[in-house]
Amino acid sequence: MSVKPDSEPTVLAFTAQGPLSPESRDPTYDVEKASADGSTPVGSSLRSETDLDGEGETSGVWVKLDRWNSKLEDVLGLETRGIERVAEEDQTDKRLWGNLLVWLAANCVLPTFGVGILGPLVFGMNLGDSMLTILFFNVFTAMIPAFMSTFGPALGLRQMTSARYSWGYYGGKIVGLLACIACVGWTIVNTISGTQTLVAVADWNLSPAAGTVIIAVLTLIVGFLGYRFVHRYESVSWIPTAISFLVLLGISAKHLVSQPMQVGRAEAASVLSFGGTVFGFAVGWSSLSSDYNVYMPASSKSWKVFLWTYTGLVFPLVLVMWLGAAIGSAAKANADWMAAYEEHELGGLLHAVFVPAMGGGGKFFMVLLVLSVVANNIVNVYSMGMSISVISTYLARVPRLTWPIVITAIYIPLAIVGADKFGTTLENFLNVLGYWLAIYVTIVLEEHLIFRKSDWARYDAANTWDRKEMLPWGLAAVAAGLCGWAGAVLGMAQVWYIGPLGKLVGGDANPFGGDIGFELAAGFSGIVFPPLRYLEKRYLGR
Repeated sequence: MSVKPDSEPTVLAFTAQGPLSPESRDPTYDVEKASADGSTPVGSSLRSETDLDGEGETSGVWVKLDRWNSKLEDVLGLETRGIERVAEEDQTDKRLWGNLLVWLAANCVLPTFGVGILGPLVFGMNLGDSMLTILFFNVFTAMIPAFMSTFGPALGLRQMTSARYSWGYYGGKIVGLLACIACVGWTIVNTISGTQTLVAVADWNLSPAAGTVIIAVLTLIVGFLGYRFVHRYESVSWIPTAISFLVLLGISAKHLVSQPMQVGRAEAASVLSFGGTVFGFAVGWSSLSSDYNVYMPASSKSWKVFLWTYTGLVFPLVLVMWLGAAIGSAAKANADWMAAYEEHELGGLLHAVFVPAMGGGGKFFMVLLVLSVVANNIVNVYSMGMSISVISTYLARVPRLTWPIVITAIYIPLAIVGADKFGTTLENFLNVLGYWLAIYVTIVLEEHLIFRKSDWARYDAANTWDRKEMLPWGLAAVAAGLCGWAGAVLGMAQVWYIGPLGKLVGGDANPFGGDIGFELAAGFSGIVFPPLRYLEKRYLGR
């Protein structure tokens, strides 16, 4: 996309001295193609060959690939910038409210609703306890990805790249790999929810494989295009979804009831286990939240970035999960709804609510909810393309737009296999996700607050982001991470394994125990990391 000329033909998007805020003159201005001198696209690969491998290579297949990567952005208008730092002069997106819209769209979605129904239908909780658990766990947990998002404008780095400042250059590869696995897992779970609903719209005359491919292709189209297109799509995609949820609330209101629940240790175990699932969903954005504001000015107030992001997270998380909990609780008292859920899970439940009340109109709103899955999947597909580049410098040279295709090829068959196991897949995945992210964010936040004194200048990101000799060794983080996993194993309560401490929470009242895995994971790693990091800095120098 080109920048339209204004009344002063000699003034380009930028001068050598800095930005001239062209977006204020032209709403079609493309932040990814702005440049410091009016000629070099921001989306292009601005890194040198020395930055990539330290050998100063100036010819060969990797250099040709890098050049081709740059040309793609010019020809197609796509973002091909990978994990390279976005320099201050290229951070031209001043729309801080864009943080709100991205996360509003990513969470006002069908999978969020799916988490809500787990409280009554999987953990056996009544509506009141489910809603309180959803409220308190989300209000707290949403602060974590909101704070992590402040790293984007301040450092100009994607989330997994900034993790190098606590986990080290090689430790960052570990968390980058885990982030990639999480993105694939997220996409599988989201796609299963959309596939079940789409198959239900077709009265189960559409195969799960076909439904999965349809959702995957829609996701790929937008995720392929990059930062600018993601922001544009997410700015409007939440509107039809919100309307659909309001319609769902309206037609189901007369059926909404609450069921009694056990008290004492049984109740505590269910609250902790469901709370762990809610935590895993909300904290899941912590591994990628700064990927969506790296083009915002470094001078942006961190508290403003935090508030815009937090608002975009907490309201849809709480409200949509509440609706899911209400529908799930009502299903326990409605034989038709419960039978539909038991036979077809999420898709069957939505069909039982929408179609008898609205007929074809209900199916229309179900389709809108299916499309919301695309908004959620885009975030994961886009960010995995960034996270995977942290794992290897060679992978970093592969054009960013290649990765959405690779990711799609990976998750389609896996989503097809799990198409009839939404509830089980979601619960297991979110709890495990919560364990490792509790460790990851604890270490990153302690590094920032304790050792860097909340001072962005102490990172010196412009000069150190890809210099392994100037980054921490990462030994303290890896050791603390292993201790955190030990805590998770002690406290988890899964169908496939119940830790000794997790079992104690439920006692005789709840043989499935209560999941306190993420709490212990964060606690163990949080206690161990500061002294180990102190020793690392003292004896190893960084």
